[in-house]
Amino acid sequence: MVVLTAKPAVRLPVNTQLNLEFNFSNPNEYKKVQINKIEEETTGVRIQTGLSFRVFLNAENVVTAVQSAKAFVDGIVSFITVVTGRGMDIPREEIAYELTPNQPEREFLQVFYDVPIKSPSRRQIDPKQLTDFIDSELKMNTPIAEHLRRAIRWYRLGAMQVDWFDQFNCFWIGLESLNPILQQQLSVKEETTITCPKCNHQWTKEKTVSGIKTFVLTKIEDGSSIYKKIHELRNSIMHSTKPLSELQQLAVIYAPKTAEVLFRAIMYLSEFEDWSSVKYPTILREFPMRGEVQGFLIGGEPDALGPDAQDPHFGLRHEIRATKLNEAGDVTSTVKTSLDTYIAKNVQFKLTEFRLYGDSEMKGEITENFHKVDKKKHDRLEKAIA
Repeated sequence: MVVLTAKPAVRLPVNTQLNLEFNFSNPNEYKKVQINKIEEETTGVRIQTGLSFRVFLNAENVVTAVQSAKAFVDGIVSFITVVTGRGMDIPREEIAYELTPNQPEREFLQVFYDVPIKSPSRRQIDPKQLTDFIDSELKMNTPIAEHLRRAIRWYRLGAMQVDWFDQFNCFWIGLESLNPILQQQLSVKEETTITCPKCNHQWTKEKTVSGIKTFVLTKIEDGSSIYKKIHELRNSIMHSTKPLSELQQLAVIYAPKTAEVLFRAIMYLSEFEDWSSVKYPTILREFPMRGEVQGFLIGGEPDALGPDAQDPHFGLRHEIRATKLNEAGDVTSTVKTSLDTYIAKNVQFKLTEFRLYGDSEMKGEITENFHKVDKKKHDRLEKAIA
């Protein structure tokens, strides 16, 4: 069973306590999802602030269960958007645990978000490089500048996406916005033409991406292989010619490569002499820092693993011990984290791993220095996190 949440979201009818439940089955798999209200109190009034999705499915382990449930719920949220017109973020996983009957140990995973460390500004900018880039754009003639600015905006939008398909689509559209001026700069024509057999007049049957193709083939290292892959991926996404499971793996690999192609094309058309060798800044996306607790629930029955009909879970508390600003501008924080364990009386929890995640430029370590403190119905695990 995997619990995911979306906040804010659409709301269920105010005067009903009914929750939505859908069952999906085919010869190979079964899934059930329950959609529940998330309500919070403000000045004595409970208001709905989101939706929770409880997904029941078969999986080999909690990690694959989360992956499957997340993709599944994302599809349901897309349906909700069509029906209501309310765009929603991708639901995020909160808890996953095994429900198999008669198991001595059941896998458990919980994800924690909103770690209260202030996120410092990252990626120091070179003022001269920025000035040179802006000056170059301002000197461009109007038609070229128009295309470049559109491409730059698509590049920025792609850098903000968390979904690989959305990211790839933004980068590809950015390349398409540059296609006409790439055709001009590289002296290539549309590839698909028709000649009238009577008067020999030629015209373009359909617009092509010959500018993109020629740029990648002639200007990008290993361009032949890269162009073939990203063009096939574009067609497969746009025309739904391959299963999503296959496309997901390809998008993870080729969205970053498409981003670099777009970056090089922007530099090339901006007339930078070192456009092919200038350092490519790997895209740094805003990932919220998060933690994960993984382990095993020992004992108990599948429908009574948590206290008082709740899911088994941890409560999380933080105490920021120290913050240091280093000479290079980066920030070091030391945080003490306490985890309150909420499980049924006849259930024990065996911790196997505590993990922290941030973006690719965040560093840290966990000091394995925790202990249990008996406290009524639950234990407290304390960790010093640097």
